[in-house]
Amino acid sequence: MSGDGTGTFDNDDAMEWLSGFGSDGATAAQGALEAITEMDPLDYLEAEIAAHALAAAEIVAASRYGDGSRLPKEALPSLKENASKIDAAKLLSTARKAVNRVLKNSELREQWEDSPDIEEWEDDVRELLERLKG
Repeated sequence: MSGDGTGTFDNDDAMEWLSGFGSDGATAAQGALEAITEMDPLDYLEAEIAAHALAAAEIVAASRYGDGSRLPKEALPSLKENASKIDAAKLLSTARKAVNRVLKNSELREQWEDSPDIEEWEDDVRELLERLKG
């Protein structure tokens, strides 16, 4: 997997999703997560959809705790504007399910399996799961 790092926002797909978050807010977060949780479990989970869901899960976690430190700086104004509209408690379960699916079986995971940084990526995703615990 090529990119600048193993973090959620260290890829173009996540940053692309984030640019739409500002205008679509809570709807964008919910939609990105449900795109995975409403899929048939046997359907192939493409990297772009997986990256969008991880980005949305980071938004949910940040909204829940009021901590945007894991988000890119350019996302903070949008988070502040939309945090009150994001029902983090309602989306926690959906976010956990989506993140688990990305971690266990997705094209994004497959791409990381070819990288020496797979463990770092897995640790980052597991840390996100910890922040999403209800």
